[in-house]
Amino acid sequence: MDSCQIVNTSLIRNILVPFDNSKHAVRAFGHALDLARKYHSSIILITVTDEDQTMQWLNDTPSRQHGMDKSRNSEFKRIFKILETQAAKFQIHFEAMILESSTIAESIISFATKKNIDYIVMGTHGNGMVKEMMLGRVSTNIALNAHCPVVLVK
Repeated sequence: MDSCQIVNTSLIRNILVPFDNSKHAVRAFGHALDLARKYHSSIILITVTDEDQTMQWLNDTPSRQHGMDKSRNSEFKRIFKILETQAAKFQIHFEAMILESSTIAESIISFATKKNIDYIVMGTHGNGMVKEMMLGRVSTNIALNAHCPVVLVK
């Protein structure tokens, strides 16, 4: 039997954390902080908003929905500042951004590839169809199709 090889710490430079402010995503961020501290990595946090949701109108009033979307994004930006402060306590380089896309998993996978992400740490909701009961559809898609290792945190 071949011996196990220890992960070369220089291979984990950029950790991506898809973030939706769920309790699972918050735990995933904590896990990513721990990894980034150990491996001297950077954390890139990404929130993907679904354009299909932003196109819905409330009471036939598109401007009201647009206002809700702005407030949702400003809430994410407020949370990003809190997470950035936590990362700074450990001298971890931190970036956060919001992308708009109707294909959340594909956008995350594409972003990870373009930004040379070495590791993805994400929460899983357990939402979805019966065959995906233990994993959410987005996390399943990313885990199966990303070019790099994916850690799912529940």
